[in-house]
Amino acid sequence: ETVAAATGADLFELVPSDPYTGADLNYNDNNSRVVYEHNHPEAREVELVSVTPEDWESYDTVFIGYPIWWHTAPMIIGTFLESYDLTGIDIYPFTQSASMDTEQFENSMEFVRKSAGNGTVHDGLFVDESDTEAIDSYLENNRLIR
Repeated sequence: ETVAAATGADLFELVPSDPYTGADLNYNDNNSRVVYEHNHPEAREVELVSVTPEDWESYDTVFIGYPIWWHTAPMIIGTFLESYDLTGIDIYPFTQSASMDTEQFENSMEFVRKSAGNGTVHDGLFVDESDTEAIDSYLENNRLIR
């Protein structure tokens, strides 16, 4: 919401067709959905409910925000990015995690770059959501402030 407010961006939520439950997110349960997705990232078990605008081709910039799950971006991010031809689209990832581990951030950036196909993935933003000064600085440095 902070990025959208500063840039005038439209907000869309990535919604899985089969919503996650608390049990799905149990990293300690080898039968949970998140463990399965981690062990089978190529399976793309996550399907999306339509989340994009009808005039998708009118966008030239996409901000994609996500939490770090199991040391990388959630599989739903890969599903979204792989679902569209992103040629000519500038992609600006942003994320945070409980540990704020930069290696996990780099893992997520590698995943986003791989999933984005021909999209141009710019350096991402990895700061706590309350660090509005860092968010504003990132947006200003990338000439994204409205």
